[in-house]
Amino acid sequence: MAQTASEPGWLTGLDFAITDAPAAGGGAAGGGAAGGGGAGGGGAMPNSGEGGGRFSLSREEAQSMLTVAKRVRDQLQDMTAKAVVLTQLTPPADDPASASYNNLMVGAGQGTGAFSEGSSQVERERAYASELVTRLEKALGITESTDEQAASDVKTAGAGNQDKGFA
Repeated sequence: MAQTASEPGWLTGLDFAITDAPAAGGGAAGGGAAGGGGAGGGGAMPNSGEGGGRFSLSREEAQSMLTVAKRVRDQLQDMTAKAVVLTQLTPPADDPASASYNNLMVGAGQGTGAFSEGSSQVERERAYASELVTRLEKALGITESTDEQAASDVKTAGAGNQDKGFA
C-alpha cells in the first residue's frame, strides 16, 4: 500500500552518517567527518531508533547523492507545474465524446481523473526528493551551518542597529 507524502511514516527514522571511509566497493576517501559513523563504511547500519535505520556514506558519496537528489527534486518541481496544467484542460469541442473523455482525464473538478492522479503522484515524489535533500544537507552539516550563520547575522544586526528600524 502506498504512503502519501503527508503521512509521517515516509522517511521516519531514516538517518545518514557521514564517515571518512569510502563505501564498500572502493572509491576515494572523503573529507572530514560531520557526525557519527560506522566502522565499515558504506551501507546500512543498525537501527538508530524507532522504525528506521542509518546509512553510512563517505562525504564524497553524500555530496554526489545530494547533487543527484537536488537535480531530481528540481525536475520534479518543473513536472509539478506541468501536471497541474493538465488537470485544468477543457474539452476541445462541446460534444458528448470530447466531454466524456475530458472528464476521464481531468476528473470534472472532482480530482479523480487520470491527470489529477498523475499530478498527485508527481507531488508525492517531489516531496520525497525534497525531504531526502533536507536530510542529506543536515547530515553534511550544510543546513545547520546555514542556520547558525543566520542566527549570528540576526544577533549582529540587532546589536548594531538598535536605534534603527528594519527596512
